[in-house]
Amino acid sequence: MAIGTTRLNGRAGVEMNITHYLAGDLSEGCEKVLLSAGSWAYGTGANAVNLIYAANISLANAGPGAETLDLYAGALEEIFSRATMSMTALKFLYIKNTSTDAVLSVGGNSANDLDIFTATDNVLFINPGGTFLWTDPSAAGMDITTNKNLYLTHDGGGDDAVVVNVIAMGLD
Repeated sequence: MAIGTTRLNGRAGVEMNITHYLAGDLSEGCEKVLLSAGSWAYGTGANAVNLIYAANISLANAGPGAETLDLYAGALEEIFSRATMSMTALKFLYIKNTSTDAVLSVGGNSANDLDIFTATDNVLFINPGGTFLWTDPSAAGMDITTNKNLYLTHDGGGDDAVVVNVIAMGLD
């Protein structure tokens, strides 16, 4: 007998609450920059997902370490680690380079890399401590049944293995 219901709720994305002050002759100026993260729910419509993959990927420090995550083929486990997943549409991708001294490269490996770039040989560089966030809250998301690979590598700099935080949300 199952207890509870399968559901998801929360906010994921960019959230900013910045106040910039400027000294003035008669008074101080102030401008706010506010941006809220998007809301997500469980399901298949707009702003909804039914699969989440989250992992800390370790790239070896010898040479440049590399890893290819196939988000579609059924080799990766969803967040509850109860089943392998076959994500057909990507709606959210978060990548964080936790290294303090190595540059992370995303993409540029093959024709099956994710279509987040205009060409499969394009590479995104994420500096040490940097993050990358991509979202598509539409009902369909981005089809990843063919271009399904998230290729991660680093420049070989630094003394330790590079740990990359990856969160991908989408539809099965």
